[in-house]
Amino acid sequence: MSSHYADHKKRDIVLFSLPYLAIYVAFLVFPVIYGVYLSFFDWNILSSKVFIGFKNYVEAFNDPEFLSSFSHTLQFVGISTPLIIIVGFIMALITMQPTRTGRIAETVFFLPYMLSTSVVGTLWAWIFQRNYGLANQILKSLSFEPLGWLTDPSIAMTSIIIATLWWTAGFNMILFSAGMKQIPDEIYDAAKIDGAGSFTTLIKVTIPLLKDTSLLVLILQVIASFKVFGQVYVMTGGGPYGTTRVLVQYVYKTGFNYFRLGYASAMSVILFLVILLISSLQFLRKPDQAL
Repeated sequence: MSSHYADHKKRDIVLFSLPYLAIYVAFLVFPVIYGVYLSFFDWNILSSKVFIGFKNYVEAFNDPEFLSSFSHTLQFVGISTPLIIIVGFIMALITMQPTRTGRIAETVFFLPYMLSTSVVGTLWAWIFQRNYGLANQILKSLSFEPLGWLTDPSIAMTSIIIATLWWTAGFNMILFSAGMKQIPDEIYDAAKIDGAGSFTTLIKVTIPLLKDTSLLVLILQVIASFKVFGQVYVMTGGGPYGTTRVLVQYVYKTGFNYFRLGYASAMSVILFLVILLISSLQFLRKPDQAL
């Protein structure tokens, strides 16, 4: 009787999973496989596909625009990732205060993350507008010269990083908060009995016990930063002079403006492999330290 019930239960689980698996294969697995397939062809939609082997990949690594776009992406990742992680951690510390202020702060900090990319990009494009934007109005009130936040090549990427920091730090806050809530109160009580102050407890207890959460946050943030596109496209369009053009934007431009789908697919595969490599770093840890 129990065996018959177990068989029915397994069948029900499979039947309930089939719709999800079908959607997963159709919208995630198949596009990846088809993208890899297309990367070996020269195809511009209007003509038939021509197999060219690895020529798209060779072209990518000899394409100055691809290399510069990849460089800008690395610049964005290298600067934004530590900032967003640190700010998210500080936010989590604030929200962990056992007061009403902590709960209100958690809501306020997370609200920007609920906005869409287009809304965030448009909002910050207005804030950084040269003549009437809020940022330059504040600078003028302090007797400083207005800045070309989105038109000056030296600070345009910084402006995008500021907008991204405001937008996404709240997500990391949630992850850090969840990790902090898993730390037993007994450990903090023991630290207090030993005479540890707030700062010492933070350095000696909280941060070491959040190493797994920190690794997860780091990997997720690096992956998200490599995929940056929306806010760049809305705020600067890759300008000025291509100084904020990132890899995903160049892939989009190549595929949908120039209709070179094979070449765009090859660049997408390169980005996919980079993200896959970063994702695999968590599995290099010892089994007893796995996430």
